[in-house]
Amino acid sequence: MSVISGDSSSYSRRSGIVAPDLGWTPPIRYLLRRQRILSLLETQPRGKLLEVGCGGGALLCDLTRMGYNVHGLETSSAAHRMASQLAGRSGSPHEVAALPGEAWEGSFDFVCAFDVLEHIEDDAQALEQWLSWMAPGGKLLLSVPAHRSRWSAGDVWAGHFRRYDRRDLLALVDAAGLVTERLECYGFPLANLTELLGNFAYRRMIAARANNSKAESTAESGIDRRSYSKVASLMFSLPGQAALSMAGVAQSLTLRTDWGSGYLLLAHRA
Repeated sequence: MSVISGDSSSYSRRSGIVAPDLGWTPPIRYLLRRQRILSLLETQPRGKLLEVGCGGGALLCDLTRMGYNVHGLETSSAAHRMASQLAGRSGSPHEVAALPGEAWEGSFDFVCAFDVLEHIEDDAQALEQWLSWMAPGGKLLLSVPAHRSRWSAGDVWAGHFRRYDRRDLLALVDAAGLVTERLECYGFPLANLTELLGNFAYRRMIAARANNSKAESTAESGIDRRSYSKVASLMFSLPGQAALSMAGVAQSLTLRTDWGSGYLLLAHRA
């Protein structure tokens, strides 16, 4: 890792920006998803890109480095603050809005939302709004947690309304007038394992939250990394990095199966 600025911030191609002092330590599932997002966007022509629900905003820093004209939208005040701090640490010029801009209509070449749609009760209405911000010829890239049957404490902790089976996601984007270019099931096997083991920690964290609403849980889910910070030293050690590399290879070999823990979809207007 190479230090960017600040005593606790660093950056690597494999992990992106890491800033434990700001509360940002990327979890394993995020890193595996990030690998696939960057791989897909690397093949696309650069343009104006919006990430809806960008959380701590670490991915925005990566996409700026790739040459995209990046914008973020984050309504959680705590996540918005972290996203602004990470942008400053990385030296990235992008801005993160707290509310949609008046001039957004039809203006983005890419509209992205990663593990956001499952937090919204009316996902079809949310998708309709997002697509209104897409320019003619634009594309949608989104991820969601996979498999209804795998609903767990982690979903409750995060404030999800649902997980998606493959047919659910394809039907949703088809009804919105989109043509699916690519659908991947990412994360197998390591994200599956961390999701399963993480349920023990999530049960304790749910109890500690008492009576949080879904909205409150959603606001915290993108930046609450307490459970991951404890294993950060192992994850970023040489053995940990080797294990992540092997997990990335295994993931790439199983993208066309339904074995993973999340779906990543790229689509354009019909």
